[in-house]
Amino acid sequence: MLEHKDLKHVMDIDENAFSEPWSKALWEKELSRADRMYLGAFYEHQLVGFGGGLIIEKDFHITTMATQSNLRDRGVATLLLQTLIRSLLDLPENIDGITLEVRASNDSAQALYRKFGFAPVGIRRGYYQSDGEDALIMWLQDLTKTISEEKLKEIGNSICSRVRIEGIRT
Repeated sequence: MLEHKDLKHVMDIDENAFSEPWSKALWEKELSRADRMYLGAFYEHQLVGFGGGLIIEKDFHITTMATQSNLRDRGVATLLLQTLIRSLLDLPENIDGITLEVRASNDSAQALYRKFGFAPVGIRRGYYQSDGEDALIMWLQDLTKTISEEKLKEIGNSICSRVRIEGIRT
């Protein structure tokens, strides 16, 4: 899990990745809540990406995922999502599905989510306040039926040669 000691690096990546980065107060609150799960990817002891969200009843809502700009499209987000899903499958309470919103124009992120079985189910018009862009709502439903350990391993193996990170803190 990300910890408060990671906050400066989290905020640096967040500010670089998003036009509407979270405030320090919001990050502090998110990292303190028991119903939240935020993971960090580290390379040479440096945070290079993060992702996570919150449990809402029997579902998990991904609220954010970002990678350091010089490491985008190298598999870091894939490893983060793979580890996040594996962590959700290991929880004592069953998680039925995972949902998220993604910018309608963010083809790269949408491709990442589709790789894991997420499918678009709707649009939130004008969701992003900074520019009024729409968000695509995506769901991965029936988590335990859709995602198998074999599928997670296959996805992980497909990117192992492209990215070398120390690990993802869970």
